[in-house]
Amino acid sequence: MKAKRILGAAATAGAAVYAGACGLLFYEIFHRKATIPGKIFDKTNPPQTRDDVPQQDEDAQAQTDSRLEWMQAQSFREVTLQSADGKTTLKAHYLPAETQTDHYVICAHGYRSHGRREFRLLAKYYHDRGFNILLVDHRASGESGGALITFGVKESADLLRWIDWVRDECASAQIVLHGISMGAATVLMLSDREEILPNVKYIVSDCAFTGVTDQFRSVLQKADIPSRALIASVDVFNRLFSGFSLYDAQPKDHVQNACVPILFIHGGGDDFVPTEMGYENYAVCTSPKALLIVDGAGHARSYPTDSARYEEMLRSFEEQYLDADAPVQAE
Repeated sequence: MKAKRILGAAATAGAAVYAGACGLLFYEIFHRKATIPGKIFDKTNPPQTRDDVPQQDEDAQAQTDSRLEWMQAQSFREVTLQSADGKTTLKAHYLPAETQTDHYVICAHGYRSHGRREFRLLAKYYHDRGFNILLVDHRASGESGGALITFGVKESADLLRWIDWVRDECASAQIVLHGISMGAATVLMLSDREEILPNVKYIVSDCAFTGVTDQFRSVLQKADIPSRALIASVDVFNRLFSGFSLYDAQPKDHVQNACVPILFIHGGGDDFVPTEMGYENYAVCTSPKALLIVDGAGHARSYPTDSARYEEMLRSFEEQYLDADAPVQAE
């Protein structure tokens, strides 16, 4: 009997330790104020790029890039609105075009980044092309409120609010949604939403994952960590604190019913969100689409790796889908 009590106590203690570990992992992945450097899940933007630490670029070359110098010289206007549920204050930074236009780009950043950082090089391209630029800070990122990152689920609902903000600015706005990494997954989660029509003309998805659980599984497997039980356990905390299941956060499911054209971009050397996920998202997409794989580019590095090809594809979509009177039909 004594042995049974000891075994039972040990099992209870083991379960408590496991639950505590899963809770800590949930906090480190999802909470904006995570304190332990996320060496596994925070590969896209290392700890020094978090909100409360001075920004540093991944490569020294970007420090002297004229596009970055241009970006730092701009005076963006801060814009604020409330999330749909009224619980979170969202902020973005807006730069109007030099000439009045109905062309707008809404830019969605990646995990633990913010709008002005993620698009520090691309912003000049859109400015030179005559776009009004809205750089969004997602909930729990940058200057926006909120505590928990939701990998595109609530961020996509927030983007609907930003689309409405643009519509209030210009009822006839022609909008491009451009997302990078988690931001790309976020815009893909809107690709089948009829509420984005008729203003959203196309989407640019740069290195999106196929699903949150797919991404977690890929990262854990590379670290030789068993993934199935761990993801299921973390999902319990996510359901409790974030109000949705990780298994339902699947951008790939949305593009299967996409109602706008999509340009998929992925780095050929991406070992964080595997390049295969870019091919998979592209393969199942049912709307007009194009795919650019940038040879040798790591995660979220396609634009600085080959800006010329990247811009060529962007211009192609602009010429096809902006200022076009005829409705777009899937091939």
